[in-house]
Amino acid sequence: MTNSNNFFDYLNNNSNDIQNLNWDRANRIIENATKESILRVLSKDRITFDDFLELISPKALDFLPLIATKANSITIKRFGRVINLYAPIYLSNECTNSCTYCRFNHNNLIERKTLTHNEANSEMEVLKSKGFDSIILLTGEAPAVVSYSYIKDMVVLAKKYFTYISLEVYPMSNEEYSGLVDVGVSGLTIYQETYNQESYKTFHKRGKKSSYQWRLNTPDRAFQGGVRKVGIGALLGLYDFRFETFMLANHLLYLQKRYHKGELAVSFPRINSIGDSFSIPSKVSDKELILIISALRLLFEDIPFVLSTREKADFRDNLIFFCMTHVSAGAKTNPGGYSIGSDSGNQFDVSDGRSLEEVVKLINDNFYDVAFKDWDSNFSRIEN
Repeated sequence: MTNSNNFFDYLNNNSNDIQNLNWDRANRIIENATKESILRVLSKDRITFDDFLELISPKALDFLPLIATKANSITIKRFGRVINLYAPIYLSNECTNSCTYCRFNHNNLIERKTLTHNEANSEMEVLKSKGFDSIILLTGEAPAVVSYSYIKDMVVLAKKYFTYISLEVYPMSNEEYSGLVDVGVSGLTIYQETYNQESYKTFHKRGKKSSYQWRLNTPDRAFQGGVRKVGIGALLGLYDFRFETFMLANHLLYLQKRYHKGELAVSFPRINSIGDSFSIPSKVSDKELILIISALRLLFEDIPFVLSTREKADFRDNLIFFCMTHVSAGAKTNPGGYSIGSDSGNQFDVSDGRSLEEVVKLINDNFYDVAFKDWDSNFSRIEN
């Protein structure tokens, strides 16, 4: 698809030549979608990128049940009736960034905490005792406090308990990712937050995260470092969801073609209200979220979709059995939340507070199977 070194170069060098990256053209297709054109798209076995654009149009909301039904059918066909469960472990809420939508914002007066080795071990013991074998280790972005060596030590510790270890930490270099893969990392999650560069500047005024380009190219560096699975997404609510979905789809297409030996995943985080300190600029409704997920499933039939506990329980129940393949359960979003009863600040409110046991029962009652293991450690690294 491209000979550039990363997605940012690809955007700069090809946006006038590759029609998929022409937003003005894409927006015209979105605005001009009709009842007839959408029904024609839904009659196809496989859709094109232009078809996908019609499926995120305002007119497509009139056909949401049909679109969602087809997306659900594809998900079951490709992934079966299996839901993979995972849990997050927040190692630290220290952060040097000032993201206006996040409670970890450096300027917010929350109780800061970084887990010691023994505290992290206690968190892991609790989750392992519950049956989890797939976890994601998270931190804020404060390398001076949560250093590379600290994260590496936490991965070594986690490897004693869990088969699959993923990270959601500050962006790193190719070499650093390679070192983490050597000790047991299989996956990475990195949200661009918003693909609109002007909005990105507005919401990220301080810290290393203020570099749009550095963050955008993180999936490239992760794959080049040998990470097997990279999950991406946009934080829905920061900017127009149709533009974000358009850019997310292009990012996925780029990564698929460039790093075909690796695996991709997509998450769909919506901003939770964090009180009076932040007003959501571009709210995404439940129906619009379902439309986004459905359209992406029709375009990307084989990519796993991930759902966190940001969504409320009743709505999450619908999403789990709709297009999701990986779901968190019994999650705590503050350091020490599972074992030591910490009052440290959380990143976002958990809207679905049900226990692992309750979520497992829900899944089984709907005639789905639960999986706690993503894949074997023998497949942890990819070679480029």
